[in-house]
Order: sequence, then C-alpha cells, then structure tokens
Amino acid sequence: MPEKEHLKIERKAGDNKYLHRDFHVSADIGIGYVGELYGDQGVKEYLTQYAESVHKPLAEEVKKSGLGVLEKYFHDIYAAEECEDRLTTRISGNTLTVSISSCPATEFMKKSGHTPSVWYKQTTETVYAVLAKMCGLSFSMKFYDEDTGAAEFTFSK
Repeated sequence: MPEKEHLKIERKAGDNKYLHRDFHVSADIGIGYVGELYGDQGVKEYLTQYAESVHKPLAEEVKKSGLGVLEKYFHDIYAAEECEDRLTTRISGNTLTVSISSCPATEFMKKSGHTPSVWYKQTTETVYAVLAKMCGLSFSMKFYDEDTGAAEFTFSK
C-alpha cells in the first residue's frame, strides 16, 4: 500500500485575525483581585505601572507629533475590535475629544457571563490619565456609563 502524503500547513500568529476580547475578562479578574486586596489605591497604582510601561512609546510619539497620533491610536484600537462605529473623535484646537457609544469589552464580558468589577472603569480613567500626563497633556473624564462602558473624555494641551 502506498504511503499517504502528508500536507504541512505553516501559519504564524500574525496570519490569524486578532481579537483579544478574552483579554478583557482576564484583565478585569486581575484588577478585581488587586482591588479586593489593596482597594482603590492599589488598583490605581497597578494601572499606573501598566500604563507607564505599555504606553511609553505612544507617549513619546504624541509629544513629538501631536494629538493626531493619539486620535489614530483610538481608531486603530476600535478597528482591531471591529467596532469603529462606536467611536467618534474630534480635534478642536488643543483638545482631542473621544466619545464611545458603548464599550465592546464591556459588552463581551457581559455576554460571556462575566460582570465587570467595580474597578473596571479605572482601565479607562486611570490608564488614560497616566497616558495624558506622560504626553504633557491634561485628561478629563466627562462621562462614563458603568453598565455599557459608554464614555466621553478629553486630552488637552
């Protein structure tokens, strides 16, 4: 009997569509753990360290090239999440306004049976306040809906 020919398929992670929705559940579980052990201040310290580490290159680029870099960052995130229709941005003068009609991460968590922790809001508020500071900008959370993750916030020079 002749041997079967085996086909080998080579794929890289980059060949697959990247949707990291489960990341949000895991991150929220971690934030909930920190919050339960160390309270609000512990969550802020944790997210500050995270933002300072992860967003350093973005902050350097924003300082060099302006608010348009930050606006592109948000559009890239929502394009990757396949939710561009939920995001509106506007640069007016020295202010970038970001409006989110509903958060895809919050929606995914709830659909998967996970209720976001009381500290989940800090993944927006603390992380972006730290990013703004790193960019030499001010940050203001104008609105945040705990149920849907809808939000509006600004970065200003």
